[in-house]
Amino acid sequence: MKKEITFFLIVGIFFALSIILNSQMGVIRISVYDIFFNPQETLEKTVFYELRLPRILLSLLIGGSLAWSGALSQGLFRNPIVEPGLIGITAGAALFAAIAIVLGSHLSFLNNLFSIVLFSFGGAVAVCLMAFITARTSGKTMINHLLLTGVAINILCLSGIGILSYIANESQLRSLSSWNLGSLAGASWSNVNKFLIIFLMPIFISPFIAKPMNVLLLGEREATHVGLKTEGIKVFLILLICLSVGSSVALVGNIAFVGLFVPHIVRMVIGQDNRTLLFATYILGASILCLADGICRTIVQPTEIPVGVVMSFMGAPVFISLLRRRGNFT
Repeated sequence: MKKEITFFLIVGIFFALSIILNSQMGVIRISVYDIFFNPQETLEKTVFYELRLPRILLSLLIGGSLAWSGALSQGLFRNPIVEPGLIGITAGAALFAAIAIVLGSHLSFLNNLFSIVLFSFGGAVAVCLMAFITARTSGKTMINHLLLTGVAINILCLSGIGILSYIANESQLRSLSSWNLGSLAGASWSNVNKFLIIFLMPIFISPFIAKPMNVLLLGEREATHVGLKTEGIKVFLILLICLSVGSSVALVGNIAFVGLFVPHIVRMVIGQDNRTLLFATYILGASILCLADGICRTIVQPTEIPVGVVMSFMGAPVFISLLRRRGNFT
């Protein structure tokens, strides 16, 4: 318990620092006095409230949701190096977003950003259901089959994206490339308001799924013996992962490693108990993506590096280091 309290204190401090640092990073320097104590409307206040603050909030919400989805995936597959993209959710959202970008001018229902996001999310759901149906055998969902099906679906979706990239014009190809790299540049109050409930869902639903997930860690046969309806909880967890990751990827693009190394770090520090693991993962994932977004706006001013690239540079070395310290890959 002492270890968990200490970890939550450290993560809480990191959470606050990431918000403060992000608010100060960028081309325009913003002082605390201008934000809170200057009664006049200034350029700095406008930049903070209209551009920087919604971006900070969206980075926190999406970072937390992606990390939380990674924790669900690792608990579902009982493997600490699994991440949501393995079952095709990320690739499905990416494929349908590419369709919207390249063929949107010919599809009348894709006339605004919200429609494109919903279309991309629908792709994530469709791909997830396809993997889920394919992996069912004799009324049961085979986890190994689900992973293998996800690999095949990833290949198919990436092939589809390749075809769309080939037929896209220069403007569409630039948008497609930017989206595939992941970026929070399109953050706005409208996006925050429309997707707030989805991205806050992990906080409210975690207390209700923590105990079933703890039981599921014993193995499906043992969980069934103690009365857990394993098929129902697996379907429910997959739908939660699909909703969270599909919405995130559809809105800001592909941001790698958040759902992989963040829950892995938390699990190594405070253990497997999902009653604390899920909350800690959400907070740490939110903090890391928020800090990474600030860094991507600072490195090559006045332009910015896509946050997906920064996350890959941050995540890959950390994850490899953690695996080497453990001495194994399971």
